Amino acid sequence: MDKEKTRESNFELLRIFSMLYIVVYHFIVYAIKPGSPELDYLMNPITNVLHIGVICFVLISGYWGIKFSLNGFVKLFLQCSFYSILIYLVFLAINPDQYNSKEFLLSILPFQWWFIQIYLCFYLLTPVINIPLKNSSQQKKLLYIVILGIISFVFGQFIPSLSDGKNCINFIFIYYIGDYLKTCTKLKPKRILLYYIGFNLVLFCCSMLLRNKPVAGGILYRSIFPYNSIGLIFNATLLFMFFSRLTVKSKIINWIAASVLPVYLIHENQFLSRYLYGAISNLKGSMPDPWVLIAALILLAIIVIAICVLIDKILSPVYKLIQKAIINSKYFERINSKIEEILT
Repeated sequence: MDKEKTRESNFELLRIFSMLYIVVYHFIVYAIKPGSPELDYLMNPITNVLHIGVICFVLISGYWGIKFSLNGFVKLFLQCSFYSILIYLVFLAINPDQYNSKEFLLSILPFQWWFIQIYLCFYLLTPVINIPLKNSSQQKKLLYIVILGIISFVFGQFIPSLSDGKNCINFIFIYYIGDYLKTCTKLKPKRILLYYIGFNLVLFCCSMLLRNKPVAGGILYRSIFPYNSIGLIFNATLLFMFFSRLTVKSKIINWIAASVLPVYLIHENQFLSRYLYGAISNLKGSMPDPWVLIAALILLAIIVIAICVLIDKILSPVYKLIQKAIINSKYFERINSKIEEILT
């Protein structure tokens, strides 16, 4: 097993940390900030620091590469649909008067999560996306990154559909960066960590100092917050490079990381999140000290992640059985073999 090219625990640990960033970020944006503008002076700088979670996931995909397969696409699609349908059915069991035929039909499709929408499209494009990376020199790869960066970041300042970075173009841009980082091996982990900490301290301080300056604050925001911003991608790259240099081997970490995606699917489901964020919002009144509130949010995020992981470990045999039944069907195997024949 050790001789195979598999993801070491350092990348799985990064996946766990990235999801922790995402969950805490969601708690702040959807539960704490609404109705509490007096906390913006602290919450906005913290969300600027935490916003790198999604970028890290795409960097990991680029570093290891995605080899397209119909099996992989269907497994991902069914896993997301399983949780979408299941949570909606539980919601209806508790609130039967809330049944809506349109919502029921939409729950079959896993498109309520913006990340899943883009990632599924991105996954389907990987046979094309990977072509320029095959047998290309590092100079060519760097050129591709520069071109995609100009489209995503520079054009994104003027084209609304590209402005927030939530699109396939930006995901390809980050994916190519992840691939390129395989060659960046000179820096030591401690030095990268110092760069990461230093960058985020500067980011945090600038966010606080410029919060009441519309022009300077707006420039800072465009530079470090949207998913296509240079500052955000640089920040995520520093964290990614730090974890990529670590030597970690842990079965527990790998076991937890295998259920990281379901953490997102469960806690960010529209029919569950309204209750979760509503309950967390009530903490504001009982914790007047914002720093104590932040500590509580981190602790709650760890608890939510742990619960979601345990739920997935219980339910994964069910959706894996569904996946297996479809993938092993005669008609599916014919289609899959034909696609593999075309792509090889």
